[in-house]
Amino acid sequence: MRRHTLIISLAVLVLNFQAFGAAWYIENFNKFKNGDIVGQDDWEIAMNQKTSQIQSKVKHGDVGKSVLVSEKTMVLRKFKGSNASIQYVSLFARKDEGPGPLMIYIGGDAVKWGAAAKIDIKAGGIITANKGNAAFPEVLKGKLGQWHHFRLVFDFKKKSYDFYVDGKKVVNGFGFRGEGGKGGVNPALGWIFFGWDHPEVLTAYIDDIEMGDGEGENAGLPKAVDHSDKLVSYWASIKAWE
Repeated sequence: MRRHTLIISLAVLVLNFQAFGAAWYIENFNKFKNGDIVGQDDWEIAMNQKTSQIQSKVKHGDVGKSVLVSEKTMVLRKFKGSNASIQYVSLFARKDEGPGPLMIYIGGDAVKWGAAAKIDIKAGGIITANKGNAAFPEVLKGKLGQWHHFRLVFDFKKKSYDFYVDGKKVVNGFGFRGEGGKGGVNPALGWIFFGWDHPEVLTAYIDDIEMGDGEGENAGLPKAVDHSDKLVSYWASIKAWE
């Protein structure tokens, strides 16, 4: 019986870490110091704007911290990335107030102008997404003061992306934005930045960023038990069997 239990536990462990291993960047900001995000974990200023702030008053979930994004702040995180043809970005975003939009750029070419995708939460909670370089159509009417889960799935062979909001697919195969109006030049996922580079008031938040290979179907879903806790339990099973 103990041997059977051990085999099952090890099988679950392997499957669990296979699923978890698809993610190559996970950040919930809980270990960051309150204050400037720039200078922590390779986050830097974008477009010569000011730094966003780490704070704990508003966060996704019951505990932890998130990034406060206000007017005239823009921050950037670059990545070594991956060569997988399908990659995903998952994050939680929330806009509380202000006429200024929360802008999120994701790409692998020149920062900002070379973005594969640009997502905005505009006045009234309206969510838009770029369709190549031609337009930024409204894809969903979101809600102010509420966390929304964004998941973008990038196909770097087809140079297109899908976009899910709270599990609902709102974009199917929109073309990459690309650099200089040409589009389709992003080779892989290399950076993310967000903010608003104008003086119109904005109060918004970003939390629980995850990036990885594949479509990330389980990204953003609640995790009943932390992976480290699971690992401890598996080792306990092994020790009991010995």
